[in-house]
Amino acid sequence: MQQVTVQEQVEHATLGWRFAAVLVDTVVLFGLLIIAMMVYILVLAAQGRIDPQDPAAVQALSQDLGVSDLTANVVVFGALFVYYAVLEGIFGASVGKLVFRMRVVMADGSRPTSGAVIVRNLVRIPEAWLLYIPAGISCLASGRRQRLGDHVARTVVVRRRLSVAGGGSTAGPPAPPVPAPPVYGQPVTPATPPGGAWASSPPAAPAVTTAPDTGEALAHLKTAALAARGAHLNYLRFSERELAAGTADPAAGYSEEYVGAWFTLADAVAALRAAWDAATAAAVAAGRTLDEACANQADLAHLLRELTPYASAETDEEIHAAFLAVARWEASAP
Repeated sequence: MQQVTVQEQVEHATLGWRFAAVLVDTVVLFGLLIIAMMVYILVLAAQGRIDPQDPAAVQALSQDLGVSDLTANVVVFGALFVYYAVLEGIFGASVGKLVFRMRVVMADGSRPTSGAVIVRNLVRIPEAWLLYIPAGISCLASGRRQRLGDHVARTVVVRRRLSVAGGGSTAGPPAPPVPAPPVYGQPVTPATPPGGAWASSPPAAPAVTTAPDTGEALAHLKTAALAARGAHLNYLRFSERELAAGTADPAAGYSEEYVGAWFTLADAVAALRAAWDAATAAAVAAGRTLDEACANQADLAHLLRELTPYASAETDEEIHAAFLAVARWEASAP
């Protein structure tokens, strides 16, 4: 029976998704403006400056609030800029983008800078004045779905989605993933490493002809874990770069660096599994569990807990799923 896996993929947000996010943000923004107006009226009433029960006072307040069109535009578009700039500066996304699993990133896949956030939202003001028509045309004409503000600030908007793929070994690396923070979904439970490492009782000892040395096995495991950690970070960096370069179709081919980073990670994971099995066997031969053997090496214990999903990953799909699990763990760690 063919194995089916569900993977999280990242793509450049299309015009439809970006328009839907703008609608949500518009509703939220005007809702905030209405709330601010109500609070202002309540403050005036609490200060005794108006009497809500007096129709003449209410009418006078309405006339006072009847500001000019210029002032109204300054307030609305000023609020528009502050709304997007604050949320994108803090969270990398507005409310509408968060609802539809979108995020603003720099062209190289990194977090947007403060300058980029300010620039892209300054350009948003004339775009909004023209009902986002120029922005829509720019998104349709751009390979990365960038509006005018994105072009000026050198940013892109990406969206995370779930894709279903059949099982079996792949001939090359999967589509470049960018791991999602916990806000985008449930955290992945780390897989159980081979031999039941970190279990409360020692696992059954594998058949060995001679008792391995625990200290030497742990040293080899630490070397393999550090290599796997480095390969994980390297693959993450090239995945983000591949995404920022606009490589969304596997048939179009990936860069040599990205492909090399994938196979380096796969080799490092295979070496980690072998070292993990050897260290587990050494610990069992000494009558201890692996976590007990690592009790005096806090750095190794922390590293193994972080890389636990890789310990049981053998196929390409399992390594890819383990990569996402480790990345999510990193994102949620304090």
